[in-house]
Amino acid sequence: MLGDSLDLPYFLSAQLDGIRGIESHDTTRLEGWIGLVVFNVAVWLTIVVLDIHLLAYEFNTVNTTVHMLQTAALVSVAIPAATLLTFTALHYSAKKNQRPFSSDHSLNKDARTLPPFATALISGGLRATLGFTCVILLLNSETLGPESVSLKIVIAQVCLKTFGSAMALANQRLQMFSNNKVM
Repeated sequence: MLGDSLDLPYFLSAQLDGIRGIESHDTTRLEGWIGLVVFNVAVWLTIVVLDIHLLAYEFNTVNTTVHMLQTAALVSVAIPAATLLTFTALHYSAKKNQRPFSSDHSLNKDARTLPPFATALISGGLRATLGFTCVILLLNSETLGPESVSLKIVIAQVCLKTFGSAMALANQRLQMFSNNKVM
């Protein structure tokens, strides 16, 4: 089983962590992979690419409110991303049977949860980036015009960031998925 051999940290997919080492004949493992690849990784890569595009090509006039807000939105995405990458690196730097952020039911080992500051950096950054994007939308919807590509991207960003934040925060709920209690 690929997910078991990768020893994924729970904060990337709490569902895959919850079924690690368990023989499963239903769709739980497939659902976990779809959630990880399509609804987490792909959504957040799209968000980052669109934020960079908006900053580089649409809102690139320095010292304007919209440029500062878009910079804040991008920085607010970078903080949770850096936090996740840091803790993923820490996870994989440990010996295979001692990796802190994944469960191993064969060893009767539950994953250690992220420290509170890491969870705060992730959840705070996700909320902040959504907030900055909403402010851009509210302040600039009239000036951009309804046919503007920029406006359409910002609206898409609000939708994607709302959905992506919910997905990322759901993976923080390790206890719901640990101890073989898959929901």
